[in-house]
Amino acid sequence: MTKNHDDLHRRRAEIDALDDELLRLLNQRALVACEVASIKRSSGLPVYDGARERSVLQRMREQNQGPLDTRGLISIFRCIIRESRKIEEISMQGNKENSFLQEDCNGHQHGSKRNRS
Repeated sequence: MTKNHDDLHRRRAEIDALDDELLRLLNQRALVACEVASIKRSSGLPVYDGARERSVLQRMREQNQGPLDTRGLISIFRCIIRESRKIEEISMQGNKENSFLQEDCNGHQHGSKRNRS
């Protein structure tokens, strides 16, 4: 193998490790979103909070040191926020419509039991 091939392989392995960490963090964020949904539900607050979303996006703009383009970064965070909002909506619905099709935030299906053998 050439040095370039070795370097490429090493860098791709580094990207894979970073992707694994991003996945872990995104799922951790999703769990926190479930907790936020519970607080919102008990407080009678809506899922969508435009001021909070703008605040998160502004904080990301200010903290971005590159090389990721700010426009691209904001696009990524809008997707993350949108998916978090979906998780909150599902969590706030509880056992309402489509309860057999939806899973709660811990991955357990509503209305069914799993065998744990």
